[in-house]
Amino acid sequence: MNIEIVFKSTKEQARVLARDLANRLRSYGAVAWTEDEVPPDAGARPDVVVILGGDGTILRAARQYGPQEIPILGVNLGQVGFLAELHAQEIERYLPRLLNRDYTVQERLMLKVTIMPAGGSPVSYLGLNDAVLRAETARVVEISVEINGEQLGPFRGDGLIVATPTGSTGYSLAAGGPVILPEVEALLLTPINSFSLSSRPLVMPADSVIRMQVTGLRKAGLTVDGQVEVSMEPGEMVEITRADTVARLVKMKDKTLAEALGARLRRGEGSFA
Repeated sequence: MNIEIVFKSTKEQARVLARDLANRLRSYGAVAWTEDEVPPDAGARPDVVVILGGDGTILRAARQYGPQEIPILGVNLGQVGFLAELHAQEIERYLPRLLNRDYTVQERLMLKVTIMPAGGSPVSYLGLNDAVLRAETARVVEISVEINGEQLGPFRGDGLIVATPTGSTGYSLAAGGPVILPEVEALLLTPINSFSLSSRPLVMPADSVIRMQVTGLRKAGLTVDGQVEVSMEPGEMVEITRADTVARLVKMKDKTLAEALGARLRRGEGSFA
C-alpha cells in the first residue's frame, strides 16, 4: 500500500510526527513517504494520503488530491479539527485498519470558483468549504447576485458567502447560516451583515450557477477556503458552481457529523471550520 504523509510545514511537531509515522508504516510493510521526500518509486501514486494538521491543512490537501481521486485521512494536530477523523494519539490504534483498507470513503461536494476579470482570461479555483466575496476595507460593498440566470437583487453589506455542506459549519455558521449535513446535495448563500433586514441565508440545489459581480466604486476581496485570496475590481464577476471533482475523506469511526456538531455546541466551542 502506498501512503503519502502531508503535514503543516511550519509546525515542527507535525514534521517530527510525519517522519515517525512514515517509519512506522514502513515497518508494517507499506511504501510510505512524506510530502517533502521523493517517493521510493519515481512517480508512485499514493493509495491514501494522511494529513497531519488542522482543518487548514486538510482543506489544502482536498484541493490538491481531490482532482486525483485520492482519499485523504485527516489527523488533527491543531485547535480546529472538525474535518479530521482522528486525533494524533489515536494513530497507532488505527494503523492496522488503514493498512487493511478497513475504512469507508465519504465524498464531499466541492466548489469551482471562476473569476472573470475585465479584459482577461477566466481563472478557476477549487474549494471544499466556501468562497467569500467581501469588502476589502471597513466599508460597505455592493454586489449584484444572479442565480441560474435570474437576478436575486443587489446586495449591500460586508459581503456574501457561498458554502458547501462541509463549509456550512464554518464561516457561514458564524454569519448566521444553517448547518447542512454533508449527505445533502446543496449550496448555501449566506449574507454577511446585510443592510437589508429581509436578506437571509438561501439554500439551493447543488447544480445551481451563482454569479456575483462587484458593483459600485469599491473593490472587493475574494477568498476560497480562507486560503486563496484575490482582489476584484468593480465590474468584475465571479461564477461559483459545483465542481466536477469531489473530496474523498477516509472515515473510520461511526460518529456522524450531527453527533460531532452537537458535542461541540454543548461544549460551547465557537469554531467548526
